[in-house]
Amino acid sequence: MGIDVIVTTAIAVAGAVGGFAGGRSTGNSNAMGIATDTVELLQVQVDSLVQRNREKDSLINDLHGRVETLESLITQRAEVEAVHVEVKEVRGVVDKIASKVGA
Repeated sequence: MGIDVIVTTAIAVAGAVGGFAGGRSTGNSNAMGIATDTVELLQVQVDSLVQRNREKDSLINDLHGRVETLESLITQRAEVEAVHVEVKEVRGVVDKIASKVGA
């Protein structure tokens, strides 16, 4: 074998090894980029879910307050109706007394 064949073979082997190493480095870099992008997308989704959860909690608290107000109004209405019935009964008694007295 001549020196030219050895040098050519060495250059070819060096090129192949360099290409392989460069390809691995680029592949690793691309994989890291994809992993970073994936993590960022997942973080955006988590932040979105956390925000929706806060909005739902706020809505539930608002609805809970409204339910309490409605329950209070229903209780008050029942009490007013009970007083109205009592007033009718008293009015009936007063009308009977007035008719007996002649007023």
